[in-house]
Amino acid sequence: MPSPRLHFCHTTMAVFLAASLSFASLALASTDFVVPPGRSTNPYSIVVGPDKNLWFTESGGEKIGRITTSGVITQFPIPGAQSLLGLTSGPDGNLWFTDQLTGKIGHISTSGTGIKEFALPKGSFPQGITAGPDGNLWFVEQKQNGFFKVGKITVSGAITEYATNVNVGIFQAYPPVGNPAVITAGPDGNLWVTNSQNLAVKEIWRISTDGTITPHPTKDYPLSVAAGPDGNLWATESAHVAKITTAGAETEYAITSGGWSGICTGPDGNIWFTEVNNSIDFVTPAGVVTENPSLFPTLYYFASLITGPDGAFWFPGSVTSNIGRITTGGQLTTYALSTGSVTGFDALGPDGNVWFTELIPSLVGKITPTGGVITTYPTLSPNANPGAIAAGGDGNLWFIEQTYGQIAKITPSGTVTEYPLKGTFAEIGVTSGPDGNVWYTVPFTSQGPSVARITPAGVITLCPLSNSSAVPLFITTGPDGNLWFTDLGTDQIGMIDPLCASNTEYQITTKNANPSVITAGPDRNLWFLENTPFGAVAKITTSGTVTEYPAQFQNFQDGIVAAPDGAIWFAQCYPNGVNRITTSGVLSNVTLTTPNACGNALTVGSDDKLWVAEGFSGAIGRLSAIGGTGKTIKPTHGEAFKGAVGSFKDGAPSAIKSDFTASVNWGDNGKSAGTVSGPMGGPFSVSGTHTYAKSGKFKLIVTLTDKVDKSTYTASPGEAMVK
Repeated sequence: MPSPRLHFCHTTMAVFLAASLSFASLALASTDFVVPPGRSTNPYSIVVGPDKNLWFTESGGEKIGRITTSGVITQFPIPGAQSLLGLTSGPDGNLWFTDQLTGKIGHISTSGTGIKEFALPKGSFPQGITAGPDGNLWFVEQKQNGFFKVGKITVSGAITEYATNVNVGIFQAYPPVGNPAVITAGPDGNLWVTNSQNLAVKEIWRISTDGTITPHPTKDYPLSVAAGPDGNLWATESAHVAKITTAGAETEYAITSGGWSGICTGPDGNIWFTEVNNSIDFVTPAGVVTENPSLFPTLYYFASLITGPDGAFWFPGSVTSNIGRITTGGQLTTYALSTGSVTGFDALGPDGNVWFTELIPSLVGKITPTGGVITTYPTLSPNANPGAIAAGGDGNLWFIEQTYGQIAKITPSGTVTEYPLKGTFAEIGVTSGPDGNVWYTVPFTSQGPSVARITPAGVITLCPLSNSSAVPLFITTGPDGNLWFTDLGTDQIGMIDPLCASNTEYQITTKNANPSVITAGPDRNLWFLENTPFGAVAKITTSGTVTEYPAQFQNFQDGIVAAPDGAIWFAQCYPNGVNRITTSGVLSNVTLTTPNACGNALTVGSDDKLWVAEGFSGAIGRLSAIGGTGKTIKPTHGEAFKGAVGSFKDGAPSAIKSDFTASVNWGDNGKSAGTVSGPMGGPFSVSGTHTYAKSGKFKLIVTLTDKVDKSTYTASPGEAMVK
């Protein structure tokens, strides 16, 4: 049975789009409601410090942590941090770290004081860092355009960069595929780098201390690298663990589940590494691989691995927010951090509340639209990792338990019932069907990939798919009365009728589209997300015609919804926001309030607002569904213009003009307040008065500020054609 996947932020940039796509940036401050116990820590890198303690970064908790070999934990906040990632013990006795989203490298003393940060050039995203043999710190610096660099920083903060001239694809803070870059000191006095971002290049790079970079081709995608006990480099790869000589010769050894980013030399002289199935395994220098049982769900997502001063292995459970210790004999101990709330999915409930799932710590909750009162309920089975959730026609909420691959329901009063089906493994898609039943995806069964139907009484029927290679993921009811689903296995969109009599799949244009969530749009098309290195939102007609729109987002995004403003909205983990696309393909972006919140899924509440499940911030965010369009005006220079310059559509019918203020940037360095007008529920018009001193063309930027959620929306640019 496959290892469950947690679909939420990890996976969330300065957005650039194809010239053919209209894009407007919206500045927004959403209202966030914290879900107890709050923000998760998400430990990522772990190292042995100069004080012989274990030290780790918290990519979510914005802290550097210390844990003694006896398990005593101390955490030190890093002010202003957003995504602490890389960590190493420096030659100056400090711990050095990277913050990929603020573009800084910093250090902290072993007493937790002396925090100092150094800013890299604008547009830098530092990830892996290590101490070099030359007394400097060396790091990998991702760039937005994909041409990454390797840099070094002295202990006094002097920075030198070296261009690799290698393009690994557009920067991914939380890549849908691949891992952050890794750098390590090799046994040959050089530095060695892997950069699996986007799985774009099968190479490992050697960097001398004078900055000379030498690429070495590999047969698989290297994910991480460490110096071995035999004078070679050892790397985890997407399907192998590999030995690489200092001359670059590679020998691969197959592994079952695929490599992950943790690898180190063990006290027994073997090379230990992490696999995707959350196991910690080892390979002898001679290439004999031993694989161990998975540690899921006790610990999940092992991004790094280190041999501690006590001879045991230490590693972070990033998703489970804990630190693990395991001996070579398999004795496991765990140490809990601030677990936080990893909110995953949400849906409007039949009781008018917004219901959500917490992947960690395995809860289902509800929040009232008025007042934001939150109530949570534990799943019936422990560590169930509840995923996608949807309201059923029976007045209950239905959700997928990812750990057990089964569906469950919860009543509005909080009673949970589980419906296991032997020999099957449900994925994450669930929806209310047109027949009054609940439908969900079951990619792994003894009879092949299927879509399942469950009656309100709990009777399950499997509907096998004709495509034996399909991996059905998300599902929704289409405007034609059929069920539509995304097929991750063959990059197709599928349709099945409610009687299970027939099913058809349609190919997506883009290769390796990795489709995730799907929803029915107001235009009678189906809209879905493509999780490519750049990303796209796409629509498909009920006859199978696909149209794609570039729209960068990260972390295998799982939220898309048709909003009452007539547009499609979807979450993105980075750059920390929510996107809006009109049915004609005009795209815009809004920013969430909490830094590095990592919005994953979203729904429309009974208040007609958008409610966003934020994976890192441990919160549910609320914002209005508002889109604006700038107008073209034709004033005469030297004469006062007075009139409308933009219009805004608000999805909330209760909105009134006094909820808003407006401003106008006239494009000639002139700015003024705008006047908002319009009926309850809109549309709202913004007008203003201005006198241009000369003729010409000027761009108009009109903003509307919602005082209810303290949100500022920017319309697509208008134009002043001044005579």
